[in-house]
Order: sequence, then C-alpha cells, then structure tokens
Amino acid sequence: VAPAPGDRPAPIADASPPRRRRRRRRRRLRAFSILRLVLLLLVYGASTAAATLYMAIRAINDELPTDLTQAMAYTPTRRSVVYAGDGEIIGTFAIENRREVPLDRLPPHVPAAFVSAEDSRFWVHPGYDLSGIVRAAWTNFTSDTHQGASTITQQVTRMLLLSNERTYKRKMQEIVLAVRIERELSKTEILTIYLNHAYFGSGAYGVAAAAETYYGKDVENLTIAEAALLAGLVKAPTNYNPLRDFAAARRRQVYVLGRMRVDGYISDAEYQAAIDEPITLVGNGEPLNHLAAPYFVEHVRRVASDRFGDAAVWKGGLRFYSTLDTRMQAAGEAALRHGLEALDRRLGFRGPIGTVAKTDRAAWAEGPPRVYQRGDTLDSLSVTDRILSDVRYAGMITALPGRDGVTVDLGPVELPLEAADAKLLRAWREGAPAMGPLPKGQPAPRGRGRPLAVGDVLPVRLADDGKAVVLSQWPQVQGALVAIEPATGKVRAMVGGYDWAESQYNRATQAHRQIGSAIKPFIYSTAIAAGHTSVDPIYDGPVYVPTASGVWSPSNYDNHYLGWTTIRNALAKSLNTVSVQLVMDVGLDRVIEVLRGFGIASPLPRHISLALGTPDLTLLEVAAGYAGIASGGRRVEPRLFDLVARADGTVVEDLRQAPPGPQIIPPDVAYVVVDMMKGVVRRGTARRASGFPRPIAGKTGTSANFRDVWFLGFSTDLLCAVWVGRDDSTPIANEVTGGSGAVPIWLEFMNVAHPPTPVRDFPVPPGVTFARADEWDGSPAGSSAEAVWVPFAAGTVPAAFGGGKVPDSFTGLVPAPPVP
Repeated sequence: VAPAPGDRPAPIADASPPRRRRRRRRRRLRAFSILRLVLLLLVYGASTAAATLYMAIRAINDELPTDLTQAMAYTPTRRSVVYAGDGEIIGTFAIENRREVPLDRLPPHVPAAFVSAEDSRFWVHPGYDLSGIVRAAWTNFTSDTHQGASTITQQVTRMLLLSNERTYKRKMQEIVLAVRIERELSKTEILTIYLNHAYFGSGAYGVAAAAETYYGKDVENLTIAEAALLAGLVKAPTNYNPLRDFAAARRRQVYVLGRMRVDGYISDAEYQAAIDEPITLVGNGEPLNHLAAPYFVEHVRRVASDRFGDAAVWKGGLRFYSTLDTRMQAAGEAALRHGLEALDRRLGFRGPIGTVAKTDRAAWAEGPPRVYQRGDTLDSLSVTDRILSDVRYAGMITALPGRDGVTVDLGPVELPLEAADAKLLRAWREGAPAMGPLPKGQPAPRGRGRPLAVGDVLPVRLADDGKAVVLSQWPQVQGALVAIEPATGKVRAMVGGYDWAESQYNRATQAHRQIGSAIKPFIYSTAIAAGHTSVDPIYDGPVYVPTASGVWSPSNYDNHYLGWTTIRNALAKSLNTVSVQLVMDVGLDRVIEVLRGFGIASPLPRHISLALGTPDLTLLEVAAGYAGIASGGRRVEPRLFDLVARADGTVVEDLRQAPPGPQIIPPDVAYVVVDMMKGVVRRGTARRASGFPRPIAGKTGTSANFRDVWFLGFSTDLLCAVWVGRDDSTPIANEVTGGSGAVPIWLEFMNVAHPPTPVRDFPVPPGVTFARADEWDGSPAGSSAEAVWVPFAAGTVPAAFGGGKVPDSFTGLVPAPPVP
C-alpha cells in the first residue's frame, strides 16, 4: 500500500555495528587460524623431532649390544703376584697394574671423594644428569671453557663398552647405555666397577693400585686427604699427577675436599684437618714389577709362562707361593756384591774418573755430594743432598800426605782413604794396566805416565765406621749365586748378577758357562757306581789319548803330577789326568747318562774332553745335579714355587707333596761320593771353606785360561752354588780359581744364611760299610795317625780290609736320621 500523502517514511536502522562485528569476527577467525596453524606446526615439529629422536635412538640402540649383562660381565685383567716363603710380596706381573677391591672394604670417605669429585648426584640420577647436561651446555656456549657432564655411570660405559671418541653420536650412545646399565646393575656395583677400573696415571689402574703407587699403602688405610687427591686424579691423570705437578694436584685436591664438605660427606673440622695434612708420596710412580729378588721373580715368570701360558701369567691373576727365603736372598745379594767388589780390588786400580781443573776445585769442595754410576764422567755425575753408606760417590783428592796417605773431598765432608787402598793407589801410574794378576800370556807393560795427583776424582763409598772412605770401582767381573734345599729342590735364593738395574741377564739360569772341574763329582759317581772304590790306586801322570785329529794329552792345572794315588785323593786335588782315565774306563756314554739323569739338559760333547769340564752349563742345572748327589742319588728338580692358585683360591698346581725324583745312582754310592767331596773341603781345592762350622762337601771348578770359576758346596740342609766370570768370556786373571774367586762368596753367604738347625753329619744309608785306610795310597791303615774311616758301597770292600764295619759314630755330631 502506498503511503498517504504527507506521511514521513520510517527511519532505516544504522548498519555500521554489524559490519564491525563481522570484521572483528573475521579477525578473530584469522588469528585463531594462525594460532591453530602455529600449534599444528609446533605439534608437527615436535612430533617430527620426537620421531627423529626416536629413530635416532633406535638406530643407536640397534648398534649397541643386545645382551648388556654379558657385555657388562666385568672381567678386567688381573695382576699375578709372587709371594716369598714368609708371605711377603716379592714381585708382580701385569699388563695393567691393578688390584681389585670390593666396595665394602673401603673406608666410606674413599668412594665419597670420587662421588663428590665426579658425580655428586650419582645416587639419584637414572644414569645421566639432565641438570648437569644443561649446565655444561650453557657454560660451553657462554665461555671459552669446555665442561663435561658425564656421570660415573657414563664413564663406566666409556671405560668398558665405548671408545673415547668425542662425537654427538657417541655421546648419545653413552647416555643410552648408561640408562640401560642402571637398569641392570645396582649403584654399588657400578661404583665398584668404576673404582677398580679407572686409570690414575703412573701405570696404576684402580684405586687400590693407585694407593700402592703413590702412597705405598693399602687402600683400606687411606686418609681423607689422600683419598681426595686420588679422586682428583681421574679427571686428568697426567695433568694432576702429584709426581709430575704437585701444585696442580694440590689445587684439585682442595676442590674435591670442598665438594665433599658441601655434599655433607665430611664435617668442617674434617675438611680443615685434611687441608692441613701433609701428603707423603713414595717412589717415582713407575709400576714395580719386581719388588725384591728380581732375578728370581723374572725366572718364575719364564717358567710360569712356559707352563701356564703368557695370558694366564700377565692377565689371569695367579698367585705364586714361591720357595724363596727373603733372609737368604738378602744374604746372597750381599755376598755376591761383596765378593765381586773384593775380587775387583785384587785385580787393581783402573785409574781416576777424571781430574778437576785447579780453578774449579774450590767450587767442587763447596758443592753437594756427587753420585757415581758406571760409565759416568765428571760432566755426567748426578748430585744428591746426603751421604749414605751404600752409595758410590765421586771424591776429589785434596791431599797426598805421607807415603801412603790419600785424602778425599766428597763435598760436605773430607775423609781419608783407607790405608790399604791408599797404598794401592799411590803405586798407580797412568798408562799402566790394573795392578792385579794378569791373564797368562798377557804382557805387563810398565806405566811411565804421571802418578795420582791432587784433583783426581776417585769412585769411593763410606767405610763401615763412617770415618773413612774405601775405593769402590764398578766391578768388571760378574757372578751368580743359587741356594737350594738339597732334599726338596726348593730354590731359597737366586742372584743372577752384580746389579739388576744395570743388567737383567740372569747368569744363574741363562748363561751357559764352561763348568771345568766342577763336572768331576758326576764322573766319580759313575765310577763308584761301576764298582770302583774311593781308595782304588790310580796313577797320576801324563795321559795320551788318540783322537781323529792326533794325540790329545791333557795335563793337570799346575802341570804337577803325584804318581800313584787314590781316587779320593784325585778328587780332592782335582787331578785332570785321573778324571780322563775314569771316563775312559767307565765309558763316555755312561757318564753322559748319569749327567742327564741328574738333570743336566744343556748340550754335552761326545768327546773325551768332557772329563775336563768342557761342557757349557748353567749354574742352576749344575746346582740341581749336586743336590741330587747330596740327597741320596735321586734326581732333584729345582722348585721355584710350592703352590699356584687363582685369585679366588682355586688351586692350579700344588707341589707341596711332590714325589721324590727317580733314583739315578744308589744311595750308598751317593754317600761315598759325598764323603769324597768332604775331602775336597778338608784338604783339597776348597780348603778355604773348611772353617765353616758344619760338615760340608763340595767341589771347585776352574775353566781353561781362568775364564770361569765355580764352587758348589752343601751341608745336610742347604746347598749354595757360585759362579764368577766375565760376560765376554775373556780371562778373569791369572791364578783366579774356584778356590780363590768363588769360595769366599760361598763362605760369606753360608755363614749368614744357613738355617740354625742342629749340626749333623750326612746320614749313612743302608749297605755302607767303613774301614780305616790311608787316604794317600789306599792301604789298610789300622790305627795309623794318617788313617781315616773310608766308606764303601755295598759289596765293594776290598778283601785286604777284612770286610769293613759300621762304627757307631765318626764325628761325634748329632746323629742324622737314616735315609729311607
């Protein structure tokens, strides 16, 4: 309907508010869409990242061991240990110097120090420390320093399962394995592995070895201060090694002690006490594979490696309970050293080390003591801060008072040279040879050079009373000593040379040297076993033996002959011609058979010259052979250890009840030979040993041109064998024999080392009968003053002696038990 005229049209509503609302709504929709898109992108990104991380972790996990228990079977290489007879550790064999110790044997502050130093949240984290990772990442991002965040568990994975490669992939592998390890092992087990496996520098693996290396003590005895210093080492064993940089090690120790206080492991008072505690270090940080008796320990290693294999010896943690007697070993080392030095003095003074210029003598006198080592010149001498009795020093001559006087300056002190040495030195002339006896055939040129003068420097050491010095050259001769229990073969002492630090060559076991007349007891054993008696007459005179190259005519040592004598006297006087006749009589093959039976394994020449001792044998095998004669004619194997066990106590080899060796010669024959060898000491070539206060028997040996000298002597309880010679097999010196070069060493050792058992003579076995005879011509002597009681093997008493008898006592000594 059309509006009436004059009517006004109704007003139209305003459209603006709805448009604004629509715009706002559109804007909100757009914002929501953007937010939704962002959220979708974030969710997508997070999902993608999570998926990527998952795939990465899965890929990393696929490369890791599936059976973690097997991978974590903790079996580190274990050191093998050699114990002396008294339980003292005398040596170790190890690729890694390590001794395992359970956590419950450690003082609480030892593991606490490592936790504080390396991983303070160890007891609560799941294998990795997220807060530590964030903190290390921020530090690395905001500074030039590099900070790690590896937990103890992660370090264990790195030690046992991973390499030390520094990549993100390896770090992820480390974290994944750490989490898995935490599920498989307890915290205690993880910490135990860590403490036993960590490297502490100086060849020490594990906290127990570190305690021994740096402090010379058991880990159970570590103080808080000592534990903190060791805990600080693990982070950087080279940088914080106290033997290399004590100041750096000290700073690290203080840091660890501070962390222990913050973590509540120690109190303020304990912290301060540890800070104030002085640290005493021992040694030079080098792992000690031979703590004592080095030649013996090294021979144990060689024998054990042959018997059990190198892997068992170096990695298997074996325990060798050896036969070594530490008291005898110390006596053997001292006797050999003293004997070689005394022999060297007899061979003469070889001249001064050098001469100090006149302008430098005042500075020398005001300086510190100077240590002299073999081969040192004046420029290579090392200095020290004290003068000890067992060290060689370089002493400058400051005065030559009187005819035989010499005064020597050691730096802080001026002392006279002992009179005997001063007299020797005052006769020296430059250019002259050493004044001792010279090898045969070597001329003795006269020295026309200058005599000893002020400023000359001598090798000396303090005299026993500390009030003088004695000449102390490094000996040019070498030697070896072995002590064996004859009845068991137990090796009680072994010295393979003058100085292990200078030469590790074991002259007791590795050197094959010409035995000389020391072979004769084996020859005489063969002859007595073949039916000879010790009083059989035999002619000592020139012997002519046809050979393929002509006639061989051996002579006695001094080219002197006795004519008619007895076999027992021939052994006492070491007559070569009689030895040759006996070998020709019984046969070379039979003598070699006896030698082999007694354990002589070295090559033996199939030539009559064997009668003079031409074979090159080792001291140990000859000593074992003599032990066989001394113990009733049985073979005796040298025994280095009684028991071998694993670390858990499992027995590998038990020799404590080892059966006796096979019988090589009858006991009655062995007794006759021993009695003949007693004559060698009583009135023969070893009479220097006759002052020993027990019944002893033995034999000397001197090889051609005095290159090797031997003496092997024994009582009922102990056998000692000594060899002396030069490593290059040149002559020692003219007239140096077994009696003069080896017996003095033997006698010093036996006087100190022989066990304090009741004095007794050698036991008489069944079948032995006795008769009185003249030792020189073998005739029945009745009550003659020249007669001695002579033993005969069963069935060998000559008719002229009327069958013989067995007296109740021959020496008045404590009766020995009979031989079974």
